[in-house]
Amino acid sequence: MEIMLPEEEIKFKIIVKEESKTDSKYGKTPEKRTIEEKLNNSIVLIDKPYGPTSHQVSYWVKQIFNLKKTGHSGTLDPHVTGVLPIALGKGTKIIQALKLANKEYVGVLKVSSNPSLNAAKKVAEKMIGKIKQTPPEMAAVKRIERTRKIYYLEILEVQENEILFRIGCEKGFYVRVFCKQFARALNSKGVMIDLRRTKAGLFNESDLVFLQDLVDEYVFWKEDKKNKLNDLLRPVEEGVKSLGKVYVKDSAVNSICYGASVGSSGISKLTDKIEKNDLIAILSLKGELIALGKSLMNSEEILKEAGTAVKLERVFMEKDLYPKMWK
Repeated sequence: MEIMLPEEEIKFKIIVKEESKTDSKYGKTPEKRTIEEKLNNSIVLIDKPYGPTSHQVSYWVKQIFNLKKTGHSGTLDPHVTGVLPIALGKGTKIIQALKLANKEYVGVLKVSSNPSLNAAKKVAEKMIGKIKQTPPEMAAVKRIERTRKIYYLEILEVQENEILFRIGCEKGFYVRVFCKQFARALNSKGVMIDLRRTKAGLFNESDLVFLQDLVDEYVFWKEDKKNKLNDLLRPVEEGVKSLGKVYVKDSAVNSICYGASVGSSGISKLTDKIEKNDLIAILSLKGELIALGKSLMNSEEILKEAGTAVKLERVFMEKDLYPKMWK
């Protein structure tokens, strides 16, 4: 059985509340955006190299594309490699949602004893679930004990005093701290000697690009040569795939862009599994991300009840891309 992060297991069903058509004169499906549009409103998935900080990698991407703003979601230590989503331009607003993603890592723990594979697996089984951690001194957060969750923990190999493991964990989990905790459970001392992030929510290693390859594809595009830049610039909508969603009628789009909450009467479709107080995505009928918001109703209530369904948290879409349809 394949092990997965919680968001990988979620399968949403789209429910039609009220049939509504969308006018092709307004807006644009994410797939039809030009590269110029994507360069200021998308996500690029970098294979972070060993050495630089996440902030440095984000800055380099900003320089490559000559942008005013970029941002990363989920800091990786300088010595950690792997999946690092970088948001571009206006797309940096999506970082709030990206930071909610759970993570998967593959790492190597070096301990002061020579445990057997069986002993390491027994410890791993006991550690799955909730675990208390205090952030390390280097962390840019308050050093208070907090509870985080381990969704799965696999011992892949043990060679003498080195343990190769795969771990799926909640956001805000400190793998370096976990390594010391795991070693103590083995009645040993330990230190993490290698770590790679292999998943950040629904993004995984198959989606990644090296910085140099990103430079090459951008240069090829500028020179009108065959390139893959369009595929590397992921729509911001991919950052909300794991969230519940409501799809609003054209008549409601611009009022939301001006800050209006989402009334249930303005919703044409929605996903199931929405619960009250969930962070959800508000999309147009063309699939464009309009805003993020907190649900004030669950899916069943949105279908049946009148009133405000979603309170806005962050607006993404520019004003007046859709016509003003309210007085």
